Amino acid sequence: MTIISEISDKGAVVAWSPHVEHADVIALGSKEKAGTGFDDYGGTLELYNVIPHDNTSSGTSNSNAKLLSKIATSTRFGSLAWGKGGLLAGGMLDGTIQLWNSDKLIENGEGDAVEVRLEDGVVSAVRFCPFEDGGSGGGSLLASGGGTGQVQILDLSNLTSPNIYPPSTTNTTHSGSITSLAWNSQVSHILASSSANGTVTVWDLRQKKPWCELRADTTVNDIAWNPTQGLHMMTGGESSLKLWDLRASTSMPLTTLENGGVLSLDWCPFDDTLLLSCGKDNKTKLWDLYSLQVVAEIPNEEQNAVVTAAAGGGGANGLGGSHGGSNNELYGALLGSSQQKRYDVQWSPIRRGVVSTCSFDRKVQIHSVTGLATKAGRPPKWMSPSSGVSCGFGGTIVSVNASQKYVKIDNIVEHPDLVEVSQQFEQSFNPQDCISYCRAMADQSNDEYESHVWNFMQIMFEANAREELLAYLGFDPEKIHQTAMEFNDENKEDDGGEVITQMSREAENAVKDALLVGNFEAAVECCFRSGNLADALVLASCGGADLWAKTQAQYFAREAKKRPFLSLVSAVVHDQLTDLVALSDPSKWKETLAVLSTYGKSEEFPTLCASLGVRLEEAGDIANASLCYMCALNLSQTAKYWKHTLQSANASFGGTDLISLHEFIEKVAVFTQAMDSSNELDDETANLFAEYSSALANQGLFVAAAKYLRGNTQECKELRDKIYRSRMGQFCPDLIASPPEFPYEYVNVGVARDLYGITVKQSGTDVVSEQATSTQQQPVMANAVQQQSRQTQIVQQDQSAQQQIQQQQQVQPPQNNAALSLPPGWVALQDPSSGMTYYANQTTGESSWDPPQPVVAPQPAPAPVNGHDAANQVQPSANGSSSAGALRTQKVANKYGDGFVTSASNPQLAEQYGNVGTSNPYSDANRPGTAAAAIGTTPKKAPISGSLDPNAVASLSGELKFMSDGLLAITERLMSSAAGPNEKKQATEAQKGVAVFIKSSARGTVDADVAGKMQTMLSALQNRDYGSASSIMTSLVSHEWKDHKDWLKGMKILVQAASKKQI
Repeated sequence: MTIISEISDKGAVVAWSPHVEHADVIALGSKEKAGTGFDDYGGTLELYNVIPHDNTSSGTSNSNAKLLSKIATSTRFGSLAWGKGGLLAGGMLDGTIQLWNSDKLIENGEGDAVEVRLEDGVVSAVRFCPFEDGGSGGGSLLASGGGTGQVQILDLSNLTSPNIYPPSTTNTTHSGSITSLAWNSQVSHILASSSANGTVTVWDLRQKKPWCELRADTTVNDIAWNPTQGLHMMTGGESSLKLWDLRASTSMPLTTLENGGVLSLDWCPFDDTLLLSCGKDNKTKLWDLYSLQVVAEIPNEEQNAVVTAAAGGGGANGLGGSHGGSNNELYGALLGSSQQKRYDVQWSPIRRGVVSTCSFDRKVQIHSVTGLATKAGRPPKWMSPSSGVSCGFGGTIVSVNASQKYVKIDNIVEHPDLVEVSQQFEQSFNPQDCISYCRAMADQSNDEYESHVWNFMQIMFEANAREELLAYLGFDPEKIHQTAMEFNDENKEDDGGEVITQMSREAENAVKDALLVGNFEAAVECCFRSGNLADALVLASCGGADLWAKTQAQYFAREAKKRPFLSLVSAVVHDQLTDLVALSDPSKWKETLAVLSTYGKSEEFPTLCASLGVRLEEAGDIANASLCYMCALNLSQTAKYWKHTLQSANASFGGTDLISLHEFIEKVAVFTQAMDSSNELDDETANLFAEYSSALANQGLFVAAAKYLRGNTQECKELRDKIYRSRMGQFCPDLIASPPEFPYEYVNVGVARDLYGITVKQSGTDVVSEQATSTQQQPVMANAVQQQSRQTQIVQQDQSAQQQIQQQQQVQPPQNNAALSLPPGWVALQDPSSGMTYYANQTTGESSWDPPQPVVAPQPAPAPVNGHDAANQVQPSANGSSSAGALRTQKVANKYGDGFVTSASNPQLAEQYGNVGTSNPYSDANRPGTAAAAIGTTPKKAPISGSLDPNAVASLSGELKFMSDGLLAITERLMSSAAGPNEKKQATEAQKGVAVFIKSSARGTVDADVAGKMQTMLSALQNRDYGSASSIMTSLVSHEWKDHKDWLKGMKILVQAASKKQI
């Protein structure tokens, strides 16, 4: 069954809701008398939810249909329409149109009607304009037609006083009553009306006149426009269903689909190949307009009853069952044929594949025809993907839509805040002026630590970095000097301003006596014992270096505890700053850093700062330790705290905080500007850079992303290759200057073999390949047992062949390495078409399949010792064949690549065994098999390499030298002007073509006519006559491609590229 829901005992006109929020709501206007007697009690307007989600019903006669609202009307309905503006319009039998607000009816269950009187008689058709804002008023326009044949247009912009006007200023009346109205699906000011007199008029409301008139039938009951083609119309009348193409003819239909009365039709709004119709033959048909055939019928109650009766479910005499059904069952089922005719079919404007039907037996049914629509042999369009989307690299979204005739490419920015800060950094940061950027970042920073970081970063780029560091730490040399000069301690001076020093008479005499005899050490000791330390230092300066050092050490040892600053003086004097850092107070790290900045040597300063950072890190002050590491230019240690901050931000964010990641990258990127460019990032930092680059690339910032790919991990290599090959790769200077390596390794996965052993020739497996190929010629077995037997046989053959190869390799003596060496100028290359190795001379252009013999100085043959030795040299071997014959046979076998060589297929063996007259089926052709053999004296020509030796070019002479220089000059200009990878590839192909042409010409394989055309083409290019050059190249490609395709391809690319670049 196709029925979704049913509303029984309702003879009504139907209108579907055009609003998505009420997609399952229909309106029913009664067209029969209310009550059971002969009195007319008016009509009713009812709103039903025909697919309620709660599966509740307000009445027993309504299957799964929920009544939402019911309004009594003074008269019955002749027609009903539901507009997109929310109005319900009922064409009444008394010549009026009543209007309701559908939202109020659904929400409140009631609402007041606005009545508009048009004419005397029934309003048989009303229709809202489907356009929201058409050129003629759009959704506020309502067309109406009545029994008098008059068509009226109502502008309902003002409901209290609607504007009513005819569609034409001339003839506006049909000779018969109006049966149907239809607004054009593509143009808002085109309206069609059908009449009982068999005519259809198409009105142009903008021109206010009829556009055309169709003589469709004796009576036209319904019309419909193609939902996608504005000039296709379907008409249904008393005699036929006709399809019209108004572009072709207005007098003759395009085709007639059915001969029979059509009561109602509707074109599917979601698939213009489907059409519903119901007619007097008691059938509701679903048409496929591709094949112009009926693909399915919506069953009615009579058809279902036949099925039930066939199953033994009929009532007495097979005429009916109980009397509890509909009223027509009172007279038996045989009277139901005409009553079950459907007079109205409509597609839901929102629900795909859902239709409504109204029948004369007073039933309104809702059907699903999706299953029936598939009987056309293809899914309906609403089941086919009407749109598609694909996500690409760099935030690129490619989308297609059935309603649009183009492919749309959008760049989606998922994190606009990241894009904003990244673009701001790229625009404002100048590597040549890092000081200004660091100063600006320090000024705008709200965090104390971040301010310290950017100020320290600024100091790193200053020319007098140590002086700037002292000033930033709060130690201004000028201010300190002024304070020291103005210092005055009144308690320690006499009236003359001199410091009072006391020494006893005995001490003075002892010092004097020691000085008289030149014993400075005794004098210094006496001063120490008397407490006159300053005198001791003065005297020690006169007593030599040893005494001076000893006196200093003793002085610092006695006074350091009393005067803490003396420990600093001691560390400076004795170059013990490392010990000073180790014993320093972590809370006074700024003073320690100032000492290092003042007294540390340039080569020791980074190490001392790093030691101070370790000291602070051990004390738990990681933040200030990172500042000391900054002074040491130690990125790995500096970034430890930055990474810790980033991890904390990620943990709070619940993922990767891209803004915090940007701040980390920003600091590291600026910091590296002060470091040696040879320093590489550690793996952890490189991975963070790669993550940041990936985030930028996903936002479409390819150029910025390429700058921060500084690691060598697999992820970095893959992302670098993606950016290089993207549409923005040519704008990434870092990648263009040094193209990235391919991120994946080429792996030889071997050769696949199918069920019957068919394989491809591999090195060292010629016997296996030959046997497998011979197996291919056998017929295919029919049953599975024979196939299994064949598989077993092939495996055994493979194993046997492998054993033979291993035995041959074991028996074969080792080759002389000298024999594998190539003469000067020769190189071994691989033929791309066959995969075989050939040999080419880069100087002469000569090529050969056989390896060239090295030039070896002739050696004298050893003299025979006696006659027996000489005779032994020509004696046959034990198997009866001479060694020369064995070598010749082996050479022939190697030439064919396998052991299956017959005299019939080789002239040499035929001559050897005396059967010269035997026919050779492979004359003048390569022998079939896994290895092709050269027959006769015309071996296969080896390909010419695409490389060119400059020395060989210099040795050319005459016209060939002139052509070589001219063509090479053009290729050099193409290579130097190549802007992207595609142009570089074209320039490389052109160079290869020129090289092959020059070598071919040197070898004499290019005839004079072709060479003359090439010379003319070169002259045309040099004279910038690109049209003539292109014509010559087209002629060469057309007539000489078979013989010279190895270089004509490159030459064609050269001419095209030179013409494009005007070189």
